[in-house]
Amino acid sequence: MNYGEVMKPGDETIRAFVAIELPDNVKEFLEDASSRLKKCGADVKWVRRSGMHLTLKFLGYVKRDLISTIESQLQPIFEAQRSFPLVISSLGAFPALAKPRVIWAGLNDPEKMAAPLASRLEDVLELLGFKREKRPFTPHLTLGRVRSNRNSRDLIQAVRQDSELSGPSFIADHAVLFESVLKPTGAEYFVIHSFHFSG
Repeated sequence: MNYGEVMKPGDETIRAFVAIELPDNVKEFLEDASSRLKKCGADVKWVRRSGMHLTLKFLGYVKRDLISTIESQLQPIFEAQRSFPLVISSLGAFPALAKPRVIWAGLNDPEKMAAPLASRLEDVLELLGFKREKRPFTPHLTLGRVRSNRNSRDLIQAVRQDSELSGPSFIADHAVLFESVLKPTGAEYFVIHSFHFSG
């Protein structure tokens, strides 16, 4: 059975992803960084505080009755994972600063733990039928998504000026399987299951 088949939104499906939560002081720091960028007046949909997290794997729409299977398959990975530090260390844009589409804050991963963890999730979820992410995993926190070219030159300059952003560190010690509910006011996130690192 292809557990990860592309599904459409409906009563029998949920929009889900796996992420590492951020402590409040990190979210506050990122809000301050976003506030400085907002002053340039660019057309950006800025991420709200509640939406700030380090996404390890976006699952898309999945059947509700498959959530328990996903939980049981991911549990051993996180139980074997030990806690590790992450540090806010830069500011940039995808696909390139010259043509920004996504504004992000980079994370320094001194113990090189995040990418291997994401890779192990990909391995297990691929066996369940979820498509593997083609791009290499780079720890980052999305701050905003650019909607048009309005004041893009000022936005580029603002990001460039703050590119060596240096922020607080935190310990990644658990991950969360989230449900994302899309609403006119923006996405709302609900915890389905928490996985604590026990390695």
